Amino acid sequence: MKREKLNVGIIGCGYFGSNLIRNFSQISAVNLYCACDIDENKINSVKQNHPDIRITSDYFEVLKDPEVDIVVIAVPALYHHRIAKNALIYNKHVLVEKPMTISSNEAKELIELSDKMNKTLMVDHTLEYAEQINKMKEIVESGELGEIYYIRADWLNLGLLQPDVNVVWDLAVHLISVLNYITNQKPVIVNANAEGFIRNNIPEIANIHIKFDKKMSAYLTVSWIEPRKTRTIIIVGSKKLLVFDLKNEEEPIKIYDKGVELAEVDYAKQFKVEYRYGDIYSPNIETIEPLRTMCLHFIDCVINNKKPRSDGESGLKVIKVLEAIDKSLKNKGAEVILEND
Repeated sequence: MKREKLNVGIIGCGYFGSNLIRNFSQISAVNLYCACDIDENKINSVKQNHPDIRITSDYFEVLKDPEVDIVVIAVPALYHHRIAKNALIYNKHVLVEKPMTISSNEAKELIELSDKMNKTLMVDHTLEYAEQINKMKEIVESGELGEIYYIRADWLNLGLLQPDVNVVWDLAVHLISVLNYITNQKPVIVNANAEGFIRNNIPEIANIHIKFDKKMSAYLTVSWIEPRKTRTIIIVGSKKLLVFDLKNEEEPIKIYDKGVELAEVDYAKQFKVEYRYGDIYSPNIETIEPLRTMCLHFIDCVINNKKPRSDGESGLKVIKVLEAIDKSLKNKGAEVILEND
């Protein structure tokens, strides 16, 4: 017999898990059924805020429970594949935090298994569900900016130093998913350099260059050790420029009608540089928590058997770029060609 509401089990009740718990508890189509964490303080905090929820320190209790329809995984990336694989085997729909896995082979296995089990597999690429990012995508696709020359992004903050992944896998994953989403271009070549100052074997800052199939480039800087939290993306087009600042809540996107053009002035093909200085405007954007939008989209996909925006294939594309970056780092910044299936 089909239940009126889908039962959700959350595995991992830390920073991301607690926010997922908050959002799923507010969705009428689901029941926040159970939560799991090995940290007793975290699990007790969940119980205090949600007294009716079942709690456990053993994630297999969540997976084996026939009453659980959906498993949400918010644990360190090292354990994503293991838990997601078992959740699918136990016939659960799966939402997993980014990065989806720590290798493309693991990601492919989850995609194949979800298809076999006919279950929804989705990755929490939260920024793809932000209204600001959707507006950026709309502007890029409209052609208002012209041909995209390059994109530059800075994703910087102080902490949190992750125990199992470097800064690329923690912060650049956001930017790579956003670039894939808003440009619809394929990354073809990457090269990167990084350095670790606090823990020599785990870089805290990285500079990444990605070349895309339509000659567009992206230049990304990510860091865990900057004094100010910075979340900016600049898109330089042939017609206009776009500046996105996630920290600017009132005007997160600004369009600059500025540019540089060359005009031929004589038969000797001498060129004159012309600078264009036009207006600046900021589109009106509704403020909605992207995590809530993501959770609602996931539930809609489960109920109506839809393909998620950030499905397993989307997660795999991001992981392939991350792996290529790691390969470049190991080869002292050498260019690495991505293999696109």
